[in-house]
Amino acid sequence: MGRIDQETVQRILDTADIVDVVSDFVKLRRSGANYKGLCPFHNERTPSFSVNKARNICKCFSCGKGGSPVGFIMEHEQMSYNEALRYLARKYNIEIVERELSDSERQQANKREAMLAVNAFALDHFRNNLLHTDEGQTLAMPYFRHRGINDAMIERFNLGYAIDRLTELLDAARGSGFSDTHLIETGLEAEGKHGLYDRFHGRVIFPIHSLSGRVVGFGGRTMRSNKDIAKYVNSPESEIYKKKNELYGLYQARSAIGRRDKCIMVEGYLDVISMHQAGIENVVASSGTSLTEEQIRTVHRFTENVTLIYDADAAGIKASLRGINMLLAEKMNVKVLALPPGDDPDSFAQSHSSTEVEQYLAENEKDIIAFMTEKLMSGINPSDPMAKAKVVNQILQSVAWVDEPVKRQEYIALCSRMLDVPEGVLINQLNIFITRRYEDAEKARQREAARQSIASIDKEEKPESPRGTETPDAHATADSAQAADTVDTAPLLVLDTNHLKPYEKMLVTYVARYGLLYAFDVRQNDDSVLKSTVYDFILSELGFDDLHFTYPPFAALIAYFEKIRNEIWPNEHERKAQQIEEQCRQLLAEKRQQAAQKGLTLKQMEDNDTRICAEVEEWRKQQLDEFDITFGQQQLANSPDEAIRQLASSLIVDRYSLSKIYQRHGHVESEQDSLSTLVPRAINELRSAVIAANIAALNRSLAALPPGNDEHAMQILASITQWKEVQKQLGKVLGERIILPN
Repeated sequence: MGRIDQETVQRILDTADIVDVVSDFVKLRRSGANYKGLCPFHNERTPSFSVNKARNICKCFSCGKGGSPVGFIMEHEQMSYNEALRYLARKYNIEIVERELSDSERQQANKREAMLAVNAFALDHFRNNLLHTDEGQTLAMPYFRHRGINDAMIERFNLGYAIDRLTELLDAARGSGFSDTHLIETGLEAEGKHGLYDRFHGRVIFPIHSLSGRVVGFGGRTMRSNKDIAKYVNSPESEIYKKKNELYGLYQARSAIGRRDKCIMVEGYLDVISMHQAGIENVVASSGTSLTEEQIRTVHRFTENVTLIYDADAAGIKASLRGINMLLAEKMNVKVLALPPGDDPDSFAQSHSSTEVEQYLAENEKDIIAFMTEKLMSGINPSDPMAKAKVVNQILQSVAWVDEPVKRQEYIALCSRMLDVPEGVLINQLNIFITRRYEDAEKARQREAARQSIASIDKEEKPESPRGTETPDAHATADSAQAADTVDTAPLLVLDTNHLKPYEKMLVTYVARYGLLYAFDVRQNDDSVLKSTVYDFILSELGFDDLHFTYPPFAALIAYFEKIRNEIWPNEHERKAQQIEEQCRQLLAEKRQQAAQKGLTLKQMEDNDTRICAEVEEWRKQQLDEFDITFGQQQLANSPDEAIRQLASSLIVDRYSLSKIYQRHGHVESEQDSLSTLVPRAINELRSAVIAANIAALNRSLAALPPGNDEHAMQILASITQWKEVQKQLGKVLGERIILPN
């Protein structure tokens, strides 16, 4: 795989729209000029993930993660920079022009990319087996036809078949250059007594896709009737496949879920496929496993409404209780659909038309608490107080997971009517369960803290386990190490000796936000005036005093911005300027034509022409300024360097506060309006901080001098006096107004 050339990279960056990209994974709602949704990077119930279309960036104001379209895809899908670019190129149908990688670059291809490549090969291989081999056509295809699956669904879900020969896939993969290591790590191959063998041999294949559409695992159903053979086999957990995170069919269903604002959950692969075939496309499956918090959070990004089509008897409800409670705790609106006796989603969808399935869904789904009450009560004698009390407790234990007071009160009223129990009695019992819920959560937190503490001590006292082995507390040790890292980086315990960092941060912030904006008029030696960008002005001023950025992340960002400023931006700026100039000519011609139709006098026409020329010129400047600002921001936010991307995204989104607000004639100036004041002041504040550091260093040198060095002491005192005089002059320039760094 080659490296994408810079022109193609720029096309991708220019085309990718942050709202469009994020909407593939998160349900967004407009909030003023921005969009908001639930953060896909951490568990939350109140949206704190903000997407700014104008700046083409996103950020979570709780966990801090976000960035440009490329940065978002890298973080969310755990892709490399190149992988994320290719993902966006596929999304926007951009042809990739690339150059060959060097040997060293090829060796740096990460393990995850290699595993995904193996899965992609296996996917194509399995599909070819199904469609173009005798065994696939005579064994696997009749199975799918028997189950009512048509060609469109076979294509949509990439269904396939693994030839019933122990090393058929292994031989093909080796022949294509794939290593045994990656075949084992993905679970495609397993180790037996006689060596490696194909895990899925003799099975029809159901690929499992990530949200971005990449194949992370497989499920396989046997074609044999031997009861000693497991009916279904799934890929084992791996670096790219975590069962708790994946929902079968979500990649195919995500658009329909967002469009219908509802997710229907079923149990099996064929349930999903048959429902999609019937036109009900907002359907996913937990693939036979219990619902997990991670799966629920993933669904919550797209909708708050969930309908469960699981076993609808009392035993099925009890088996699904944990998942139901987690859905309620996540503030989801949960409904249940009971299918006719003898039917499952697969058979029901196969035996009814799309309209009939839609109608049945609309008419028969019920709220989860009402459904539980009805089903559980139907299985007992209502006159048996002990049995009824058990049912009441079971229902109230689920209601206790509902945090919204109004919704909880509605459930109390509903249960009171259906159970014929006074609301006051239910409320008292409910409060017990709510208290117990929080007590259990606190106990669990304490146990986890204790476990991590013990594991941390063990890690210090015990020698490291040999590679390839794992002690019983290995996971605890890893967790405690992570906790220890968190403690070690707590603000109160970090001793940051770089006193210039807050002042450098302000200047780097102005570069990140406005670096390419022509904001300064610099007078030359011949009295001519030269337009200067914010970046050029800052670097020039610091150069006069031989100052540079001392904090490494800031220095790295500035070095990368220099490349943007000198190598990438000039041509793009010129191209945009020509484009805007042409638009201005058209706009001016339109305005003059409109004025000519108003029957103005010659003097009025002259005055009007002067006014519209000024308006068009102002529009031209605004358009070009906005392009320059946005171009610099997007280049930083899409840097191949993760540290630069994260730092830039933080600086672009975060805000500095002023001790007072600039006001002129009732107008509050924006940060951009005030750059001519703010930037020079920030430069002088850095100078002042450097001078203070120099004076402090001289004082330390003076204090450390041994007796008898009077001449050296006088030299140091003279230097201190000079620096203090410069400091005094800077103080007059700075005045009383202070810009407070975060």
